[in-house]
Amino acid sequence: MNKEEIERRICEMIKERAPIPSDAIGLDEDLRENYGVDSLVLVDLLVEIEITFDITFDSSSLTNEFFSTAGSISDYVYQRMAAAIL
Repeated sequence: MNKEEIERRICEMIKERAPIPSDAIGLDEDLRENYGVDSLVLVDLLVEIEITFDITFDSSSLTNEFFSTAGSISDYVYQRMAAAIL
């Protein structure tokens, strides 16, 4: 799966769960500020990402740095998937 496919799927997942409706999820927009994503929505999202992409999140990486935007989440997932191939 390429990075664009990962980004597209993660944006769809966020759009389905975001309390603030949006036609499109921007990769660089803060999930909390722009879409109302709180910790409960984020946990639901992370579980769905683990299932969908068959990865497990490293608990030390569950920080705002890695999970504040759709782009940062996509980057993390892409890196984990690439590492699994090697």
